[in-house]
Amino acid sequence: MSLSYNHSYLAYQLAKTIDKNGDFNLHIEITLDINGTDYIPDVAVYQRQAVDFLHDKVRSETLPLLAIEILSPKQAINDITDKIEIYLQAGIKSCWLVIPPTKTIIVFNDIHKPQSYSTGMFKDLVLDNEISVEAIFK
Repeated sequence: MSLSYNHSYLAYQLAKTIDKNGDFNLHIEITLDINGTDYIPDVAVYQRQAVDFLHDKVRSETLPLLAIEILSPKQAINDITDKIEIYLQAGIKSCWLVIPPTKTIIVFNDIHKPQSYSTGMFKDLVLDNEISVEAIFK
């Protein structure tokens, strides 16, 4: 599936907004190996660590702190929430679903208790970081 203009732009905005202090390593479209199956979140956020440019890898078995999925025009929301449930069960502590048409971010720390934000600030408890919804959708 090719990425849309808004999808690409939002991946950049998310990365810039989340890592404004340089505390994290952010990866766009990294392949995660979860129990032998490949999953590719739109944005994966890891604690800051040195990058080994000499020894690259095409799959990561290390789970991120946060996985972000951006709803694309051709995706069904249930497909993404199924993926988020797998992420959470695997041990990823926080997942976001970004819905561009409604400028909404849904935060999942528990698949059964999502929290939605369309304006203002919200705090991701895993990142210990306050995020402005408007900064992402500007």
